[in-house]
Amino acid sequence: MARIPTGIPGFDELIEGGFIENDVILLIGGPGAGKSTFGAQYLYEGITSYYEPGVYITFEETPARIMRNMWRHGWDLERLTKEDKLRIVRADPIAYERYVTKNRDSGPNNEAGTSTIETVLRQIYASVQEIGARRLFIDSMTSLKISPDPVNVRYTILEFIKNIEGFDCTTLITSEVSNDQGHFSVEEYLAEGVICLKVFRIGGERIRAIEILKMRGTKHDEVLRPYVMTDNGIFVYPTQSVIGKEADVFSTELFNSRGTLDETELR
Repeated sequence: MARIPTGIPGFDELIEGGFIENDVILLIGGPGAGKSTFGAQYLYEGITSYYEPGVYITFEETPARIMRNMWRHGWDLERLTKEDKLRIVRADPIAYERYVTKNRDSGPNNEAGTSTIETVLRQIYASVQEIGARRLFIDSMTSLKISPDPVNVRYTILEFIKNIEGFDCTTLITSEVSNDQGHFSVEEYLAEGVICLKVFRIGGERIRAIEILKMRGTKHDEVLRPYVMTDNGIFVYPTQSVIGKEADVFSTELFNSRGTLDETELR
């Protein structure tokens, strides 16, 4: 099986070198955990290090704001779009839903939702084909859950992921983590892999940890590993642990040095 390196320092060591080619991977976490940064870094490294064009689908932010925010890490996404190596596309499922609902004449209750997903999928597929993309990042799945009917939501997510699997891309999709510890969203069952970004507050310190909940076909790490957000993007500490007898996090020594990371550590 071909492996697709994420290019995120320290992370690929946890998943046998990368994602399995053409898999759909779910990235979950709360606000501020770094999901968008993780996805943008995955695309940027794919283009600049592995010569794999990528598509960034945003349901919330504008392309201009995304490009501005990612300059923080030194990533010139605007240049990559001009070179046809990257597409940043804003898809608004709520706008599509309103349009379809307003203009449909008749049909079953889920007709508007089905038409909405079809429109979004056509837009994504067209962008992938335009530049021959090999990587796809979709931010975020939560925006597709626009129906008040949970049955329709499940159907929408099922159709969306099943279609994305046929786009010949290795895909990363984000979703907000559920507050219900016993609840698992349908996308967690459908995705081939699930990665969780967690943020803890210990005293005055904010501690970040990454956990791989599942990765089908891969012998993956099962320990909570610390990660940091640096000027160069996300950096994972693959040999450090957050919980256990050898835990390093709660001394905060590791994190107190996060501002002095050498650039060679991020390559």
